[in-house]
Amino acid sequence: MNQRQRLLVVDDSAETRATLSGYLDRIGYRARFASSGEEALAMLRDGLETDAVVYDEAIQPAMSGGAFVQRLHSDGKLTPVLLMTKPFQLLDFADRLLRMLADQARTVSVPGSGARREG
Repeated sequence: MNQRQRLLVVDDSAETRATLSGYLDRIGYRARFASSGEEALAMLRDGLETDAVVYDEAIQPAMSGGAFVQRLHSDGKLTPVLLMTKPFQLLDFADRLLRMLADQARTVSVPGSGARREG
């Protein structure tokens, strides 16, 4: 990937935002963070460019994920939104992806015998 994907992560837990910040950076994303749906919408209205929004609706009492998407669309933005009910689902998915890629990297082709596992 030549250009890092840009994410806007919306989560009201400072601990979760801090954990995700370092992790997403290590796996190749440029992440910005908002602590509420209102803050995220303001950032987008102020010109923040993002490839997707990750919205933890389980801990967003002031604005549901559906309401966030509706307001985003009413602002004329068609940014994809991933609604999550558990903040660490993203970490779990990324961990699985990284393990799969690491396993593929350890598989080498040996002439005449197909693939061989190293390690």
